[in-house]
Amino acid sequence: MSRSNAQVVKKQVQVSSYERLCRRINAHIAEPQAQLERRCRVERLDTDHDDDWERVVDEMREVDGLSVDQSGTGYEFSWREVPATD
Repeated sequence: MSRSNAQVVKKQVQVSSYERLCRRINAHIAEPQAQLERRCRVERLDTDHDDDWERVVDEMREVDGLSVDQSGTGYEFSWREVPATD
């Protein structure tokens, strides 16, 4: 097989600032301590965009059982346990 036939095409995936913020929040929420306490705090970074935070907060406030409160330089996310459905 010639080298040209075996070339691997690399696809560069660009992640938006909004997606990066969502991933960061999800990582905080997934931490074992956050799961035990059902809450976490996420600090705003200088590189975060105001529009991204506004969008995330608006979307998360629509989720039943999830509370989002601005606190100082970040946001506090807390949630209640959702019973398992049969």
